[in-house]
Amino acid sequence: MRKLSDVAKVYGTMTKEYEKYADYPHIGIDSIEKNTGILSGYRTVQEDNVISPKYYFGPQHILYSKIRPALNKVALPDFEGLCSADCYPLLVTGMCDRKFLAHVMRSDYFLDYVLSYSGRSQMPKVNRKQLEGFSFPCPPIELQEKFTLLIDQSDKSK
Repeated sequence: MRKLSDVAKVYGTMTKEYEKYADYPHIGIDSIEKNTGILSGYRTVQEDNVISPKYYFGPQHILYSKIRPALNKVALPDFEGLCSADCYPLLVTGMCDRKFLAHVMRSDYFLDYVLSYSGRSQMPKVNRKQLEGFSFPCPPIELQEKFTLLIDQSDKSK
């Protein structure tokens, strides 16, 4: 068993350098499809007239929507960009496979955990400490990769 904080860190660098990132994709939580994590419908930082601080992310991150956790929005970008402050960009360490952790975070097991903390009536939200406290079975990397391959093949057959 591992805590999420043992295998991933919230990459908390925010930027206001909008001109530098003007042509980068801007990912809001509405750009992440619930349950699947498919990214779509996003525009550039410039097109969205971004004016508030945003997190930088890259293809090594997992994007997790911290608000309305019941929507189960966990994405695996394959590009660099800026994301809403309503997302946590997670940077995975060497003891866990990025795709494996994303599958774990889309599971009912994880969803039950985060929903137990998101009882705010107006806008349910999971904070960083709660997210990092999540514990889950974390097998060796080789088994994580086999599991991920099985899940990906199953998803393709749907």
